[in-house]
Amino acid sequence: HQIAVLTSSYSKTDRVQEEENVYRVLNLESDLLRYVPRDFFLSRRKREKENLHHLDQVIKDFRPNVVFVWGMWNLSKALPAYIEAQNQAPVAYFISDHWPSDPDMHTAYWQTPARHLILRIPKRLLALLVNAILAKEGIPSLRFERAICVSAAVRENLIRAGLPLERAVVIHGGIEVKDFPLSPSPRFWNRQDGALRLLYVGGLGEHKGVHTAIEALGILRSRVQRLQITLTLVGDGHPAYKAFLRDSIAKCGVADLVFFRGRVPRSQVVPVYGEHDVLVFPSICEEALPRTPMEAMASGLVVVGTTSGGTKEILNDSENALTFAPGDAEGLAHQIERLIGDPMLCQRLAEAGRRTVLEGFTLERMVGKIESYLVDVIQGTGNYGRN
Repeated sequence: HQIAVLTSSYSKTDRVQEEENVYRVLNLESDLLRYVPRDFFLSRRKREKENLHHLDQVIKDFRPNVVFVWGMWNLSKALPAYIEAQNQAPVAYFISDHWPSDPDMHTAYWQTPARHLILRIPKRLLALLVNAILAKEGIPSLRFERAICVSAAVRENLIRAGLPLERAVVIHGGIEVKDFPLSPSPRFWNRQDGALRLLYVGGLGEHKGVHTAIEALGILRSRVQRLQITLTLVGDGHPAYKAFLRDSIAKCGVADLVFFRGRVPRSQVVPVYGEHDVLVFPSICEEALPRTPMEAMASGLVVVGTTSGGTKEILNDSENALTFAPGDAEGLAHQIERLIGDPMLCQRLAEAGRRTVLEGFTLERMVGKIESYLVDVIQGTGNYGRN
């Protein structure tokens, strides 16, 4: 297939060579590190017009058979609305998060009170003007006549938010399984030391529920003599939340069990999986379809996690994983106790977890289904991948 990619100018200067048919020209709605309020009044409309010009030019030059809209975070919904209105080619969407129902970056910023007390009243007054401007412009309306959702949970959440996605097809995301091989080092069920090595991989933010894992370790320490468990935290986050985690570790008396490893490059994630037995996934937010449990399961780890959002479409309690309710430290502690007392349960869940990924969550399967869907769109059959 011939493919053209129109994306933002983010990290464009990091590219050492030109990429054929890749256009890194779109303006983001906001700087990734900080929102600049004056840009809303001085340059926003100009930047939006530039984006529409770039979009129109690429469509005219490339003449696509289908326009496939992917991630739209920090990009204006006016872009896909423009494509739909032009009606030059069918438009299809792949929706892997909740961007269609999330507020744009401008609305999100101006709805949030200023951090400093002295600025709260001026910001509130300016917000009235901003809201009036945005209300006059209106929110771009998208038809979503042809759409793929990465999970049933995403589709259901967006429908509840009032979006017309009842006919959307669910195509689960997947990973390149060959990139996550089984480690030759022995796992918990094949070792004699009795030590269980827990791992968390992801952002260190309150919505990820990392504090639940700390509290669970504290519960286990209070009732298990000679507790042989370690928990490695891989990732980074806001300094305030990391400080909160360190305080929790001290209060729970598990400072000797928890290790902060920081952010790890993608190239080093596979060895990290190989060094551990269990992935703890304590998220308390509505996950779209997280990749980390897939990667861990493919790598032969047992996953103990919550089933918020799309995660329930991967994890089945006592079949290929163990689950607990979001924020339920006692429930997490109970599931870890089960693994400590039954190494064969660990082995069975690990093997079933890897089969789950191989059978239903591979990148190859995902790409094949998306390709079939787009062929249906181009041919106008109306099947849209339902076969």
